[in-house]
Amino acid sequence: MSPDAPRPAPAPAARRSWGLAALLATLVMLGPFSIDLYLPAFGAIGGEFGVPPVALQATLSAYLFAYAFMMLWHGALSDALGRRPVVLAGLVVYAVATLGCAIAGNIESLLLVRALQGLSAGAGLVVGRAIIRDRYHGSEAQKVMSMVTIFFGLAPAVAPMLGGLVFVYAGWHAIFWLLTGIAATMLLVNARWLPESLAPEHRQKFA
Repeated sequence: MSPDAPRPAPAPAARRSWGLAALLATLVMLGPFSIDLYLPAFGAIGGEFGVPPVALQATLSAYLFAYAFMMLWHGALSDALGRRPVVLAGLVVYAVATLGCAIAGNIESLLLVRALQGLSAGAGLVVGRAIIRDRYHGSEAQKVMSMVTIFFGLAPAVAPMLGGLVFVYAGWHAIFWLLTGIAATMLLVNARWLPESLAPEHRQKFA
């Protein structure tokens, strides 16, 4: 090919591939982002509710326990029901739980809705990897997984800084209002563009 010859345009499939990869990367970020975003506000939350730091640590433990427990089931659910319904249902539950965090009036209710957050936040991580396995193969699958892994690693670094800024300027409730807005936006975007990657004939009974 001559150096002056125009380069061919990228194949449409490649553009769709990276668009889907970016969508999956944001889903994967949700879990770790929810862990670290509210950490800078621990003192203020404890002061408002009149509880010691150990009670605030319980809200983190409840989230992590529920997050780890439900990761055992997201894959089986998506194998039986399809990838898309599990992701969308997880985002709906997460958005409702995060709204509950924003309006929580005591430590007990915050503990409950944080656990509900944890139950739903891992859907993107587990099902996102399953979607990558369904749609990509070979080197392309490795590239997509690398991109997703980078975003997964960035979330714990970015979340405390962002949470600290929001807390300083708007208070701790605003942190969860921000998460609610993010969850609602992700729900709309995924409802519009997330494809179903598991054909009905390849689904398995729930077990």
